[in-house]
Amino acid sequence: MNFRKILSVIVGFGTIGLLSSVFAKVQGMLFPSSLEIFINQELADTNVSQFIIKLFCVWVSCFLGGLITTKIGGKARENLIVGTLIILVVGWLWLSAVNPIWFWVLMILGVLPCVFLGYKVISAMSKP
Repeated sequence: MNFRKILSVIVGFGTIGLLSSVFAKVQGMLFPSSLEIFINQELADTNVSQFIIKLFCVWVSCFLGGLITTKIGGKARENLIVGTLIILVVGWLWLSAVNPIWFWVLMILGVLPCVFLGYKVISAMSKP
């Protein structure tokens, strides 16, 4: 793996982490109760829409991370590494927050497809 590919993995992973954090912060500013849905079971049961927004934000972050990874010089392998690292982070968060299971399963199932969608978009745009 050359320097450019290593850099693409680091920047792609960082992009996903940064954008996920920014989206969560914005969601918390718009909907203050979204910051408590993982610790308050009553909110978790009634605020399904907040989980869906969080899920969408992470998937968008993964898509953009796939775009960045590919734009810097990563190929399918580097995007797979980025997606796998994000899945490991999501798994760790799942162990920390636990509920609801459907949210974490959907998030994990969506990470790799979203990262690879970003890869495919850049790949398709660069073909003559």
